[in-house]
Amino acid sequence: MLSRLFTRAAWLVVALVSAFMVGCSKADLQVRQSTLDPKGPVAKLQYDVFMDTVWLVLVLFVLVGGLLVYAVVRFRARPGDDVKVVTQEGHGNPLVEIGLITASIGALVFIAIPTLGAIWIDDDVPASAVPTSKLSAWYPRTISGVEQYAATLENQVLEIDVVGKQWWFRFEYPQLGLTNDAKHSVPNEMVIPKGVAIHINLRAEDVIHSFWIPKIAGKVDLIPGRKNHLWIQADEVGHYYGQCAEFCGDSHAYMLFRCEVLEPADFVKWVASQKKEAAPVAENTKAAKGKELFAAKTCVMCHNVSGHFGAGSFAPDLTHVASRKSLAGAWLDNRDPKAQVAIEHTSPLGTEASVAVDPAVLKANLIRWIGSSGVATGADGKPTKDVKPGNRMHFYKMFNVASLNETHQTFTAEELDCLAEYLMTLK
Repeated sequence: MLSRLFTRAAWLVVALVSAFMVGCSKADLQVRQSTLDPKGPVAKLQYDVFMDTVWLVLVLFVLVGGLLVYAVVRFRARPGDDVKVVTQEGHGNPLVEIGLITASIGALVFIAIPTLGAIWIDDDVPASAVPTSKLSAWYPRTISGVEQYAATLENQVLEIDVVGKQWWFRFEYPQLGLTNDAKHSVPNEMVIPKGVAIHINLRAEDVIHSFWIPKIAGKVDLIPGRKNHLWIQADEVGHYYGQCAEFCGDSHAYMLFRCEVLEPADFVKWVASQKKEAAPVAENTKAAKGKELFAAKTCVMCHNVSGHFGAGSFAPDLTHVASRKSLAGAWLDNRDPKAQVAIEHTSPLGTEASVAVDPAVLKANLIRWIGSSGVATGADGKPTKDVKPGNRMHFYKMFNVASLNETHQTFTAEELDCLAEYLMTLK
């Protein structure tokens, strides 16, 4: 009776697995953070190693599971059998034991060879990719007579410094002058050129984080006091989704970032736009009042707005905040959600397609983020849930600055509106 139930259960499992596999399609794999939809050579290599392992395990499952089911069915006790008889026919058979050991070693070698190869290749930009990826091959050194990078860098590939913080990422392009020291760093939205191999330097300023863009490459940890690196390359233009993959505190799950892949010529234009200072704010407007509040509410102590304020370097640079498609460490999306979902379902690029920033959504996100971040009540005095628990904004005591008293900023609805209007001018 028991063997009959076991046999039926085994066939049921086979049927369910078959139905599941038949129901899967390529479209089901093209979600925003799918490792099964690689868009670059590093991600493709990692995907191939994963699939090699999957096929090997599948073969082992079929062989072992098949033999188990066969043994249960073939040698099950039947009515009239003497169940007290125990056979010893397969015990201590050296050929079987040696065969199983050899097969196990072979399986390990089958997995180890591509794995070790992938680890070797993933370590840094391969020599074969350098000729087409070095700066002189795709990035003009001078534009309109202005030098874009030093002559000594011509044969180097593009480098990006990734700095992990609780709970956001800062991206710097030292060869191109986009650094935190130069007041031109890029928070939470990394931009890279299509088809170009890039060296990524990974650093952490507080705790361990992990850099991961599932469709392009990853994961590698960012460890305080240690220098790590990897290389990436994206083969398709689009908007990709990344996140921290190592638990790092209260808002680890909210520590996201975006990766925008542009054509090389568009990337050059983007760098030029990032070097520009913020435009002047029209007088006697809500934005002008918001600019005053930005200084009065001590936002300038942590944030930089090139051309307006330049003291802050601890928190994200806000010089071009209104042009970003996300906010609050990429947790709040500044695009129209319905329009974004619609284009992802209809565009040939699928999830890599992206709509532009929606001003109404952006303003609502700015008010929500500033008004509730790190505080227990909103502008109306009612209890509110933090957009990002543990966020340090409004609580300067957490910065451990000597002789700086704890402060707790509050905002009225009008002040939030003015601040949002000011920040929306920073494009």
